[in-house]
Amino acid sequence: MNTVPASAISVIDALTAHVALLDGDGLIVAVNEAWRRFSDDNGSRLPCYGIGSNYVEMLERLATASIDDSSGSSDDQRIAGAVAAGIRSVLAGHSPKFQMEYPCHAPWEQRWFLLTVTPFPSGSNIRIVVSHENITQLKAAEEQAREQGIRLAKSFSSMIEAIALAIEKRDPYTAGHQRQVAALATEIGRIMQLGEEQLFGLHLGATIHDIGKISIPAEILNRPGTLSQPEYAIIRCHCEIGHEILRGIEFPWPIADMVLQHHERLDGSGYPNGLKGDAICLEARIIAVADVFDAIISHRPYRPGRHLNEALRELREGRGKIYDADVIDAGLSFFADVDSEWHRRHRIFQ
Repeated sequence: MNTVPASAISVIDALTAHVALLDGDGLIVAVNEAWRRFSDDNGSRLPCYGIGSNYVEMLERLATASIDDSSGSSDDQRIAGAVAAGIRSVLAGHSPKFQMEYPCHAPWEQRWFLLTVTPFPSGSNIRIVVSHENITQLKAAEEQAREQGIRLAKSFSSMIEAIALAIEKRDPYTAGHQRQVAALATEIGRIMQLGEEQLFGLHLGATIHDIGKISIPAEILNRPGTLSQPEYAIIRCHCEIGHEILRGIEFPWPIADMVLQHHERLDGSGYPNGLKGDAICLEARIIAVADVFDAIISHRPYRPGRHLNEALRELREGRGKIYDADVIDAGLSFFADVDSEWHRRHRIFQ
């Protein structure tokens, strides 16, 4: 075995990661001080800390051994196989680098490591550097951030539910309509393959999309007859009023924009600002379709609910003109399925 340059040894000994230098055949030609300490602390049985052993072949033997014949688990075998393949890929020049996170738990603690395999500069027999960096603290911080995010999401959800309850006490129809629209909008978003975080925000925004109606006199909201032009103008203000209520709250989702824009239409014929196309946020475009569908099939103080076919016809005729085509396609894929379990669960046509 050729001598490892002293400069290389001094560099790797200064690293906190556990580092091994491999030649072109996968033989370990040198390891650093952190590698040796880790081996001593964890009872490694490799002679000379593995120097002179073929690292790739050891991994491949572990990956292919039966569980009864090895001291590891099926997860250990899977990890060993992936690492061996990654090292061979870098050695062959097929990959510029290989990385993977893996667990390496001890009886006294849960540990995670980041493995990195990189080529070594030419000029010696060393071909690649294998580094194992302890990222346990980073994983713990990530878990804490995830748990904090969950708590924050629950707080936002509770806030929205409280607002929705306040609306329901004043106008039971509006509250029921908002819950229905939220269920429909979430299902559309799921069919459109939105991420879970975006779906959560969409559901919250749809749940209070008519919050601005809390300021409209009940005698106008619940009037059984036709509204006058001034009365209709008052109702149209609910989008802007809702936006005013919500815009000071720092949600991680565009809740205030959903509320402001859910009556906007692709061709600019909507209100309050006559926005067109992509100037309307996606969530508002989804809520718009769910809102129209539920409004048509639901009973109102001034008229009975209309037939499902009327709602479907309205959406089809407006597809790509006043309603987002992708949203319509996602909606129509389940709106027409009257017998589906989803519709029975949400009592959508009752």
